[in-house]
Amino acid sequence: MKHFFSTLMLVTALLCMASPASAQRRGNLRGKVTDQTGSVLPGANVLVDGTTLGAATDIDGIYLLQGITPGDSVKITVVYLGYEPVTRPVRIVAGETATLNFQLIEAANSIDGVVISAVVDGQQRALNQQRNSDNMMSVLSSDQMGRFPDLNVAEALQRLSGVTISRERGEGKTVQLRGTPANFTNINVNGEQIIGTSEEGGRAESLDLIPSDILASMEVQKTLLPSNDGDAIAGVVNMRTSTARSLKARGMIDLSSGYNVLRGKVPYNIKGSYSQRFGANHRNPDGRFGIAASASYYRSSNGYDRLEAQTWKEVKTLNGDDHPKEGKYGENEGKTYLPLDFRYRYQEGTRQRVGASLTFDYAPTVNTKFVLSGMFNHRGDLDTRYRNRTRLDKSDNYYLYEDGRLGVDRLQKILQVTDQDIKTDNFNLNLDGESVIGSWKIDGGVFFSTSRREANSAQYGFQTPQWRNGKAPTNLAGDKFPSKEAFVKKEPLAWVKSYQSRYLELDETLMYEDKPLDDLSYYEFYTLDNNNVRNKGRNITGRLNASKNYFIGTNASTLSFGVKGKFMHSERYKAPDSDIFDVTAISKNDDLSLKYFLYKEQLSADFLNGHISYGAAPDPDKVHDWKAKNPDRFSTNAYRTGSARDSFFYDADEHVFSGYVMNKIQFKKVMAIIGVRVEHTKVDYKANSVYRYDPAILGRPDNPNNDIHWNGGQIPLDEWEALEQTSVQYKAYESTRADSTVNYTVVLPNIQFKWDVAKNTILRLAYTTGYSRPDVINLVPSVDMNTDLGRVTMGNPNLKAAYSHNLDFLFEQYLKNVGLISGGVFYKHINRFQYQREGSITDPNNPYYSTLNADGTPFNMVQQMNGDAAKLFGAEITLNSNLTFLPGFLRNLVFTSNYTYTHSKAKVNDDRGELRFPGQAAHTANLALAYSSKRLTVQLSANYNGEFIYALGSNAAEDLWVDARWQLDANASYRIGKGITIYAEATNLLNTPAFTYMGDKSRVYELEFTSQVVRAGISYRF
Repeated sequence: MKHFFSTLMLVTALLCMASPASAQRRGNLRGKVTDQTGSVLPGANVLVDGTTLGAATDIDGIYLLQGITPGDSVKITVVYLGYEPVTRPVRIVAGETATLNFQLIEAANSIDGVVISAVVDGQQRALNQQRNSDNMMSVLSSDQMGRFPDLNVAEALQRLSGVTISRERGEGKTVQLRGTPANFTNINVNGEQIIGTSEEGGRAESLDLIPSDILASMEVQKTLLPSNDGDAIAGVVNMRTSTARSLKARGMIDLSSGYNVLRGKVPYNIKGSYSQRFGANHRNPDGRFGIAASASYYRSSNGYDRLEAQTWKEVKTLNGDDHPKEGKYGENEGKTYLPLDFRYRYQEGTRQRVGASLTFDYAPTVNTKFVLSGMFNHRGDLDTRYRNRTRLDKSDNYYLYEDGRLGVDRLQKILQVTDQDIKTDNFNLNLDGESVIGSWKIDGGVFFSTSRREANSAQYGFQTPQWRNGKAPTNLAGDKFPSKEAFVKKEPLAWVKSYQSRYLELDETLMYEDKPLDDLSYYEFYTLDNNNVRNKGRNITGRLNASKNYFIGTNASTLSFGVKGKFMHSERYKAPDSDIFDVTAISKNDDLSLKYFLYKEQLSADFLNGHISYGAAPDPDKVHDWKAKNPDRFSTNAYRTGSARDSFFYDADEHVFSGYVMNKIQFKKVMAIIGVRVEHTKVDYKANSVYRYDPAILGRPDNPNNDIHWNGGQIPLDEWEALEQTSVQYKAYESTRADSTVNYTVVLPNIQFKWDVAKNTILRLAYTTGYSRPDVINLVPSVDMNTDLGRVTMGNPNLKAAYSHNLDFLFEQYLKNVGLISGGVFYKHINRFQYQREGSITDPNNPYYSTLNADGTPFNMVQQMNGDAAKLFGAEITLNSNLTFLPGFLRNLVFTSNYTYTHSKAKVNDDRGELRFPGQAAHTANLALAYSSKRLTVQLSANYNGEFIYALGSNAAEDLWVDARWQLDANASYRIGKGITIYAEATNLLNTPAFTYMGDKSRVYELEFTSQVVRAGISYRF
């Protein structure tokens, strides 16, 4: 902290030395810029003729010019892309603030009377804000968001250059900017950070929680200013809520419904808004009071078809076309990566998303304003998830055939059904105030944000015996099937149709008692898992800023400085009723067979877009009823329950103290910003370090301190000798507290230039720095060992914050017909970047190094690590234009597009050498072509996300990749009367799946289909 304050004070003193007092008293000018309908125009450029003094209107169309030389007829010019410039005189008195409003007239963008307006209107506002911003940013206005069939914030952001999104249930979920991980991007509401509540413990909030139609606009800032929070290497996504802007009531109501093709269900959406100002007087002719409200309710019945094959192992294989059925084997054919466990997931459910914002503002004078804004978002998912699992991981031998089949000599089938109820809430409250006193502007605020996620699930499992060649299988009660039916050794008993197919499928099995091994009669009810988890997050922020306008010679300048404190808290835990139960079997003829709990023998014959059939599924209602009638048949598995509960827990407080100072100077055509930000972070966390002991895998533990938990309790050392090592009671876990504190300070210098080469031509150059803190869940030293998957997930208390040096160059040419041609390059040098490693445990110092699966292969480890350094190079191109030069009806076409190319080199350790930066897609692109007239708009849009590394394995063959994906959407609208519009839209027209693979596209890791969704509705605006 001492270093933090001394650094900040030194830089402030140096910049203040360049801030001479004004030689004479000056005056101020404030006003509003609107169009002919009274709608405000954000991003208008307001200039004092003959000087370098200027300002841009804010989101409410308000501008403020400070430090104007007094005069009876000072000329003020307003320039706004797509509108005719206006110049008007005004009288400026020293020490006073004058008021001057402007109403602009739309420029004639017409040929032979054809006017393009429907699509261009929102684009105008966004481009003007982007054009007059101090830093490099992209803006989405509410009108632009309405152009596309995007229902949540992530979906809307994917239309911008350099944005890649992850998806869940067919919807956008998180965003990645310019090929960096999601936690490198700061997610803000009205300028302040919101806290994530994902079960995985990620820092960024899932953006499918927030409906895009309750927002006034969104900004993606790709170069930070010193006034921005510094923990954003990639940039900032800032969502702005609406404020009242007019004395006339303005609002909207929208009703829509549709159809989900995959599940054959009908979604619907209701949204509305209202805003108005009141109390106009001579001190504030725009109204002293304002209220703005918006709300949205969306309900859909959706789901997905998914295949998961997350346990690929490199194992020895034999030639299945020529192998001995008796006697000795020949030499091994070699090693091959094989899917040893694959699962079908069929999910159907209902999603409800509720969003609302309410803003009150009070402006007693034109120089003082207070704003109180709140936003609430809720997402509720009520789902039933079916899973069909095929386990091949305990085979002694694996057989490969020329036709691509895979043979195994062990097999177990598992059918599961899970009921889950997930509720996620986020509430944000801002209280902001600002006041202008002469050449000074003071602003400050308090921000409160809280997020909560409650996920309750009950999973019921049915499994077959572990079929094995050469050994008679047993049921849950321990009763052996007749030994004469045991299979012959040295040959497969089941086959996978094609192990390199994206659609893994069990081809056939041997017969047992004249029935295949996956016959429904062999499935028995064996487990109940209540997994009830809680995630909570909170952010309380206070900030105070000041800025002074002054002149260096004839060059208008602004000195700004401020301080901020962020007090964040996050926690994750399992609820007390989150228990794992074993089902007690009584005899071989017990009533635990799946036939008593069957829902359907064939859940879906068109699973994975018709490529395979899903198979049978249990009925959750029948299981519920049986459980209620037979409570004595369930016993708590204290080992699994306790170890899962302890390893899941963390509680963290994160405090960030920051300050900045920057100076902006406007020369005739060049604007320059120089500044620095200093941030000090302190993290206090509580967690448990859990070590599991398994008799089948690990040696017997020593227990001198009696701190090892056996079946949920403690056992004295002398009692260990009485336990058989093969006994299930032997399973134990050791849980110790692992609390710690982390402190660090970062200094973030910042230099940016903006050159107005010509009237509508701009060049930008920036050198900025930023850092990104690790997710708290990755810092805590928790351990989660899943023996079923052969996977150990570990925290990393040595994880460091990443630090980046960034260079950006951007060319912008704004077109008279409200278009844009821009191109730029960027470079990031990132030290200590974080990445997820998933691969075999090869480090002898790892406590789980000797842990082996039953087939002798090592366990996988999943852990966040620090890489050495990464270099990202990229280029962005944007082309938006109205095609008015085309003949006939083609002149009504509007084309928008952007493309981003990113190349990277990352070094994680000496063994791997240089590779691609995790999360970086080489190519992203958006294309949209619209036909737009005064009444009719028809649009086809395409989004492309290139492939990228999701997680690094121990070698290139084990890296996880998310494959490239195209999405094609369409929408149309028609204005049938004043303020009344009907519309229709369709998403994912190509039914493009989400595909993740391991190392090679022939090794499927996840494949998910969500199908198309169509909607139609009517809206009314006033």
